[in-house]
Amino acid sequence: MSIQLAGVLSSLCYCGSGKTFATCCEPLICGQTFAQNPQQLMRSRYSAYCHHDKNPQCYHYILQTYHSKARSEHNLADIASFAQAVHFVGLKIIDDTRLSASQVHFIASYLVGDKLELLDEVSDFELEQGHWMYSSGVLTEHPATRISRNDTCPCGSGLKFKKCQH
Repeated sequence: MSIQLAGVLSSLCYCGSGKTFATCCEPLICGQTFAQNPQQLMRSRYSAYCHHDKNPQCYHYILQTYHSKARSEHNLADIASFAQAVHFVGLKIIDDTRLSASQVHFIASYLVGDKLELLDEVSDFELEQGHWMYSSGVLTEHPATRISRNDTCPCGSGLKFKKCQH
């Protein structure tokens, strides 16, 4: 999805904020600024997974935004492999008043071939050297849903799955 700004075509941010990518998550991914809160960091990490094919720096951003105590459990190759194997098509932030200010509940939808998968997680974030970092998360399992060729694509394009570029 794109919007027209002062004669320039700008893409909406992957995270669903309604802002352009250039004014929302891109400055975080490029290291020009830091997340001001856990939700902003979570959204930017999601956007990095979506934008990886246009900027390989995204893999580094995802790795560097793991808290140091969790970073050793991950590597660039695994992050890249996952990002290249899936196609993210949606992000929903769940408003849950039971969560602490350092937690975010979200559901990220992604395609793997003709299957729609849901990544439903309550994520924990911690401040490290003054910056928010992803530390851990608790996943809720959901069964994959097979998308048939004539189903509407879950990316929101309105096209049939077989015709959509996702």
